[in-house]
Amino acid sequence: MGTFFRLTAAELLKLRRSMALRMVWLLPLLFLALEFLVFEQSALSRRALSPEFSTNYDTLQLQLAATLWGGTFHPLLIAVLPALLFRPEHRFKVWRHLHSMPVPRRGIFLAKALVLALLCAGSLALVGALLWAERRLIAGFNPLLAFPFHGLDMVKVLGWLWLGSLPLLALYLWVSDRINSLAVPVVFGLLGMILVISLSGADVPQPWKRDLNPWMLPYMSAQEAIHHDTFRQTVHEAGKLFQEEPNVIRLPNGKKIKTWQNVPDDVLFPPAAPTPAWVMGIFSLAAGAALLGLGAIDAGRDRT
Repeated sequence: MGTFFRLTAAELLKLRRSMALRMVWLLPLLFLALEFLVFEQSALSRRALSPEFSTNYDTLQLQLAATLWGGTFHPLLIAVLPALLFRPEHRFKVWRHLHSMPVPRRGIFLAKALVLALLCAGSLALVGALLWAERRLIAGFNPLLAFPFHGLDMVKVLGWLWLGSLPLLALYLWVSDRINSLAVPVVFGLLGMILVISLSGADVPQPWKRDLNPWMLPYMSAQEAIHHDTFRQTVHEAGKLFQEEPNVIRLPNGKKIKTWQNVPDDVLFPPAAPTPAWVMGIFSLAAGAALLGLGAIDAGRDRT
């Protein structure tokens, strides 16, 4: 155990002035800037608030943390971080030197896994802290916008997002150990973003087949922390292009026919019940442990 802690301390020392550490705080700052400029800035000039605006603004940060961060920035972060953690070893080709030292090869991999989980958690904590600071500053500029910060709900959203990311973190770490390239994880991250955009608004008869997809799991897990009036979960902003229009029937030839009924679509054609939270939580832990174990076994190979 003492050897493992020394390996972890060595990995933490490598983070100084590293791109991996910069990504942990840079992406949350970019997210906050985009969130403020697009969604918050226009509210500063308001001199009166409608009931509808107040309801939407009250939970705006929770929705954006789960959709904008969880569906855009977070997939890129968890894809790039593992590759950046392995960059010093791949770049300077120090594997032979490391394996000549009296430390287990798998211990190096597991130490990186622990550091990766901590970095991901730290980035999510920074997102929550920045959103809290933003809400306080906005209330100082415009007292009408002094809405409470839902700290407990924010912790649930970010916590579920971290839990749902465990399988992908383990998979990316294994891939980064095997492949000396930043392009591969970036492609995986873009793939995850595209899947979230295209599938988040899809109505599927068996939602677990979509929700337990490792690339969809973080986004769908974060939705579990947000109260929804119906079974339909929040759709990614870009994913709304893939949603079916309400009160419209699309014929096989592509033609659209406008319909009318006095019963809402959600009542007439109710969506399937979402995957239970405990199922996603157990699957995430089990899949993450399995992939981490396989990666650790493979890390003991002879690299010469």
